[in-house]
Amino acid sequence: MFQTRKRAQSALAAGMLAAGAITLLGGSPATAVAGSTSCVDEHAAARALPGSHGRERNEVSDAKVAQVNADLLQKVKEQANKRTDLSALAAGGTINVVFHVVTGDGGVGNLTDATITQQITALNKGFAGSESSQAAKTGFKFMLQSTLRHENNAWFANVDDAAIEREMKTSTRVGGASTLNLWSTNTSYLGFATFPSDYSSDPKMDGVVFNYASVPGGATPNYNLGKTVTHETGHWMGLWHTFQGGCSTTGDQVADTPAQKSASSGCPTGRDSCTASGVDPIHNYMDYSFDSCYNQFTPGQNTRMQSAWTAYRSGK
Repeated sequence: MFQTRKRAQSALAAGMLAAGAITLLGGSPATAVAGSTSCVDEHAAARALPGSHGRERNEVSDAKVAQVNADLLQKVKEQANKRTDLSALAAGGTINVVFHVVTGDGGVGNLTDATITQQITALNKGFAGSESSQAAKTGFKFMLQSTLRHENNAWFANVDDAAIEREMKTSTRVGGASTLNLWSTNTSYLGFATFPSDYSSDPKMDGVVFNYASVPGGATPNYNLGKTVTHETGHWMGLWHTFQGGCSTTGDQVADTPAQKSASSGCPTGRDSCTASGVDPIHNYMDYSFDSCYNQFTPGQNTRMQSAWTAYRSGK
């Protein structure tokens, strides 16, 4: 709905934009905010480091999904009421990236400038839609603004502790809502991110934390093509996991990602965990598949990211 179109009267634009957002974010206004009674399958495979967590920190309740989606829909309507040219809401944009390399004792965790460049390249490929003919070309481009290096073993080794995470982020975060801050650490998760709707209440915590061994050429088998950052940046841009809500009618609030009961592990071609139409979207960056299996965001996910970017981050 956010693709470039001719100028229209503002009242008509508001109605069309709101209707399009509802369709692509998961159904009618009633179902889009209803939420299901349960979260994802408790036995879901995790996209996590071997031998560590069974879940990741970006698995959220359906209640939060409903709350955030209602707020996003309201903001989309407000944006439509302010504009007569919907093309102003289209087309992605350039996102500045501040890359924080956090190292531990003896320099463990250090990443070279060349590796950082490879990571930004991997991120751009995902958002450019260049890895599959079915992938959405989002129009978002990530540009490395600066690389900051922090020698701090407590931050590096203990970032999963909420107090340490807050200390690290509040001491180092750069920019506003539209600046993507990445912290490479030794988190025992593959990564975790904040959502755009969280920014206004706690701006210094905004960004993505990820394990340094998940970068291109890193030491983590199956998760070393740099796509952990793509997955987590998807969250930062407003996407839920594809298996959010399981087989419920609302799911991840995106109409063109088939319903999925639980997360995938590996690359299980043909997996079909719900009776609804469509096989599980195992190639989607927002599932838990191996890096080698990932190759796409959908057009519906692109629309949601465009909406969230406009509502919460662009120009802020």
